[in-house]
Amino acid sequence: MNSKKYFVILAVFTMIVIPAYADPIIKPTSGGTINVGFTTDPVSPNPGDPTQIKINFINKQTNEIQPHVDYKISVMQGQNQVFGIPITHTAEGAVSIPFTFQTSGTYQVIVDVEGLVFQPIPPETATFDLNVGSSQTTNSTNSANSTQTSPTIQIPSWVKNNAKYWHDGSIDDSTFAQGIQYMIKQGIITIPPTQSGQANPGVAIPAWVKNNAGYWATGGIDDATFVKGIQYLITSGIIQVQ
Repeated sequence: MNSKKYFVILAVFTMIVIPAYADPIIKPTSGGTINVGFTTDPVSPNPGDPTQIKINFINKQTNEIQPHVDYKISVMQGQNQVFGIPITHTAEGAVSIPFTFQTSGTYQVIVDVEGLVFQPIPPETATFDLNVGSSQTTNSTNSANSTQTSPTIQIPSWVKNNAKYWHDGSIDDSTFAQGIQYMIKQGIITIPPTQSGQANPGVAIPAWVKNNAGYWATGGIDDATFVKGIQYLITSGIIQVQ
């Protein structure tokens, strides 16, 4: 009786925390240990569209969402990685990651699973193809004072120093988040329109956001990719810009 009650509660909880989306593509990982569901919102993104990449991990025996998964994600266009999340953990077993594709074409979203329920496993991979829109030209301007990678992204070049200090531990998470929040509100930083989530100022900033800041500071990723981390902080309610 108690077991039945537990599974009913779990099912209800899953419906609450996992947003519904249409017709995910489900594939087994390369080692066959777990299934991975994939879709995007919008389902057919165009360049410049704020997009949510939605991944869920599915237990093959129960066909239920599998909690506590260690994973990493790479978004590739040909041989070029345009976005990535280093190894991280999802307690819920499902993630929704904000990303804006800058150009049309075929992308590969590669999901690597490296641990289940706090136990490491040999890395297993599921790869999904995604076709993005039609051709679209974006402007790119660089100057001594600012960088611009699209009409809706402008970041002063000196912000990279702040990102480097944050990544190196010279400033803490709260200071960096408050600084970015202030600069967006003051119009110093311009990013694509992003809907703010419910305020969660005490929530820890994920490691992948901090890592991306370090890569951006050293030229490893472009402004648009760095901005995905800022958008995540906004949609998660860690910073508030409205």
